[in-house]
Amino acid sequence: MQYSVPQFLNVEDKIVGPFTGKQTLFLVAGFLILIVSMTFFNTVFFIIITILIIPLTLAFAFWKPKGVTVARLLTNIINFYTATHVYIWRREPNLMMYKMTQKKVSKTSFEEKKVSKRRIRELAWLLDTSTSIDTPFEAKTRPDENI
Repeated sequence: MQYSVPQFLNVEDKIVGPFTGKQTLFLVAGFLILIVSMTFFNTVFFIIITILIIPLTLAFAFWKPKGVTVARLLTNIINFYTATHVYIWRREPNLMMYKMTQKKVSKTSFEEKKVSKRRIRELAWLLDTSTSIDTPFEAKTRPDENI
């Protein structure tokens, strides 16, 4: 027996025309606030409230910054600022770390090593040829030779 698997679970159902249930509630709430302000307050105060309420209602109903509704965004912001924060680790500055000490160098402890021209030529030849030293990690064949 086969069952139909529901798809598009993250898409909300359209309740009134092209609007979802939440969008409808936000639009109705904004409309009711405007009706109440129009009946109880004078014209100047009604215009001020209208200028504030219409963008807020439209933002709550339709705007989704980064895929999150404005209502969810405000809830997350309030929860973040009211919750206690636990700091796992905060490094305290160590003053000894920044203290500079100067070592005294005596002339007898510093010895210059003389390198002969012959040794420099030998080292240059080793660097140029690079095949005279067999290291244990050096590959004997190239990886692309077996292809």
